[in-house]
Amino acid sequence: MPITKVFKFKGLDGVEYNLSLKEKLFCEKYLELKGNGVEAVIQAGYKVKSRMIASSLSYEYLIKPHISNYITKMLEEYGFNDDNVSKQHLYLINQFGDLKSKGRGIDMFYKLKGSYAAEKIKIIDKNGDLTDEQIDEEIEELEGIKKKQADTTEA
Repeated sequence: MPITKVFKFKGLDGVEYNLSLKEKLFCEKYLELKGNGVEAVIQAGYKVKSRMIASSLSYEYLIKPHISNYITKMLEEYGFNDDNVSKQHLYLINQFGDLKSKGRGIDMFYKLKGSYAAEKIKIIDKNGDLTDEQIDEEIEELEGIKKKQADTTEA
């Protein structure tokens, strides 16, 4: 019987996903290295010429659904889930240890999970009120700048 080079798993969403063994190793290293994607790429055996390329590869991997689902599933198995963090939060509220840094970690977790309302941004126009047309022009200009930056980054 031939050795399979694909790792199959069922995500928390109930969908079955496939990972190459190298992608699986990347995910495991990513978790082992506490989210250091650059080192995870290098330690997983990818032959990259620079840390910048490793960073790009890590980013590309982390936005792929099959990889992000595997990482999420592993985090759940390790106990890093909403229910467990909520219990830890309650415990921390009731003790006096290093509450400041622990509180920041919990705060970050809740932000990542989308438990907070979106931040409101207040735009102040020092030159007076802008018309709808002027606002549309500003948005188009900013989108053009963003597109140019994306194009130069890809090149």
